[in-house]
Amino acid sequence: MRLEKLDIFRWIAIVLMVLFHFNYSLVYTFDIWFLNFSDTFWFIVWKISVILFILIAWISFCLAEKKYSNNITKKYLKISTILAIFACSITIITYLLNNEFYIRFGILHYFSLSFLFMLFFRRLGYYNVILWIIIIIYWVYFIPIIQNTHLFFLWFMYPWFTSSDYYPIIPYFWIMLLWYSFALYLNDIDKLNIFKLKNHKNILEKILEYLWKKSFIIYLIHQPIIVCLIFLIILLF
Repeated sequence: MRLEKLDIFRWIAIVLMVLFHFNYSLVYTFDIWFLNFSDTFWFIVWKISVILFILIAWISFCLAEKKYSNNITKKYLKISTILAIFACSITIITYLLNNEFYIRFGILHYFSLSFLFMLFFRRLGYYNVILWIIIIIYWVYFIPIIQNTHLFFLWFMYPWFTSSDYYPIIPYFWIMLLWYSFALYLNDIDKLNIFKLKNHKNILEKILEYLWKKSFIIYLIHQPIIVCLIFLIILLF
């Protein structure tokens, strides 16, 4: 049985992401500003979406540990490889479209590399909280004074660095460790079942469940669809 309440959070994240990218495309692709009434509002929408995606990913990782046990490494190596292929493809495509503002290290790059890291760090269990504190100290005291043109994925940014989508391992890795530790706690006190809902679903719930299962595909195709839709509306009106 799927954890349907967890899927609800996933769907909220998807809706917020689509709304944010719709406004982003209007402003930065078509120079249409009528929805951009508040930068603060859209910043909050963006951050909530990102935090929900990371929360869901690492609770799902914890659940996968229970499901796949010793096969978890094989499972997530496969997932990480697939994400890396799509991430590199997005980088290449966006570079061809705009080589000054392409996606260098976006959310798919982040998840692909983080899943690889987590296959090791999961062995630390609750000690990941200590690592979480160390990363925060490192982030606060060392990141601002170090610049490197090749380590941008760790947030060592040089002055002319640009990326239209940017989720470096640090600081987002510490968010991952926090959510993973939280999921471990829920698992230890047998509370991960709070996400379970019911076996019997109506037609609407079945449709939503199907869409939830296709969330990765929705992520991949939603931006081109948004741009094409806006372009079509402009042509018609």
